[in-house]
Amino acid sequence: MRDDRSEDRIEDEGEALHDGLQAERQGAASSHAWHGSIGLRRRVVAYARACIEHGESHRGIARRLGLAQPTLSRWIRDGAGYHGDFHAVAIVPSERPVGAPVAGPASRELRLVTPRGFVVEGLDAELLTSLLQVLG
Repeated sequence: MRDDRSEDRIEDEGEALHDGLQAERQGAASSHAWHGSIGLRRRVVAYARACIEHGESHRGIARRLGLAQPTLSRWIRDGAGYHGDFHAVAIVPSERPVGAPVAGPASRELRLVTPRGFVVEGLDAELLTSLLQVLG
């Protein structure tokens, strides 16, 4: 159960976060281009988690902050780190010289087109398989 001071602190923090979110959105080129800074997102997630511990819903917290509920829920789920739709990959030295042909039937270069329209060209079957394993 929260005491009055705790409720006042939560309310004050909510107002500060609302103002920070609004200021960042206004500074963005467009509302669709705005993703929120990592620092502000982390503060929002920490605030939301504290509110959730006290029984508040994502919808109520999002409304107070001026965020869409799915956005707040995604930030909480992602832990506030911005990941976008990309996955980290490591580039490692090749085991064969660049440009050296791959022996066997897999020597053809393949072209991958993802459901979102990204195109990857010029990879042999081995490299394409490795890329797909990394990306999941």
